Amino acid sequence: MKNNHNPKMGIHPTSSECLPARNSSMNTIYKSNRRKLLDSLATNVPLQNVFFNTSVGNGSDRVYGLAWCRVDVSPKTCGKCLNDTITTSLTRCPESKSLVTYLSLCSLGFSNDSFFGELWDSSSSSSNGGDNFDDPLVFSKGYSMMQSLIGNVSSQPLMFETGVVDAGSDGKRYGLGQCRRDISKLDCEKCLEDLLTTYHKFVLNQTWWDMRAMSCGLWYDHVRFYQDDLRENRDDSEVSNPIPSGGEKWYKGDMTLVFVAFLVLHWI
Repeated sequence: MKNNHNPKMGIHPTSSECLPARNSSMNTIYKSNRRKLLDSLATNVPLQNVFFNTSVGNGSDRVYGLAWCRVDVSPKTCGKCLNDTITTSLTRCPESKSLVTYLSLCSLGFSNDSFFGELWDSSSSSSNGGDNFDDPLVFSKGYSMMQSLIGNVSSQPLMFETGVVDAGSDGKRYGLGQCRRDISKLDCEKCLEDLLTTYHKFVLNQTWWDMRAMSCGLWYDHVRFYQDDLRENRDDSEVSNPIPSGGEKWYKGDMTLVFVAFLVLHWI
C-alpha cells in the first residue's frame, strides 16, 4: 500500500474513487434499497449511541451499511454530518454500490457484500495544527497518555475512552479514542495502534491533532473538547471543530478523505 501524504488540503477534501460492484450492475431496485438504507443510518445513528448497522433488500439487490459519529457531538450534529456525507457521496458516486467515507465527526460505508465485523484499515488520514507547536516534553506526556488510552477503548461497552494529562503551567492535554462497535477488541486495538504508528512523525510536537480510519479514530487537543458524560446530549455550540483553518492534513492509502470501494476485500 502506498502512502500519499498531502498537506494543507482544507477542511473537506473532495477527491473520490468509485468502483463498480463485483459481477453486478446498478439497477433501480438496488438504488432504492441503497436510499432506504442511507436514510435509516442517518436517522438511527444519533438515536443508537452513535453507531448503527443494518441491511435492506434481498439477494443481489441487498445493500449493507453502517455509520458512526464521534461520541462528543450532539444528535443534531451527528445527523447533519451523516446527511451531508450521504448527499456528497451520492452526488459524486451515483452508480456506486460500495464505498466508504469518513470525516472528523462521522463515518459511513455501504456495500453489496456484508462487511460487518470486519476491520477496514487500508487507508486513513490525519490532521494537525500546522504551525501550532507544543513543548516537546509536554507533547511526550500527551502522546504517552494517548498510547495508554488505546488499551482502554476496546474494553468499554461503547468502544470509546477519554484521557487527560496535567502538564503543569502548560495546562492540560485531552484525548479521545473510539472504534466501531461491530469489530473485535483485538481489531480495535490494532486499528488505533496502526494510526499512531503511521502518523507519529506528522503530529510530532503539535498542540492538537487527530487520526482517522473507517474503523477507528483518535483525537487530541490542548483545549477540552468533550464533556465528562459523553452520553448526554450536547448543545451544538459546544462541538469543537478538530480541523481549524491553518492546520495540515496527511493521508495514507489510495484515496483522499475517503470514498473507496470495499470490493478489494472481496476480490482477494
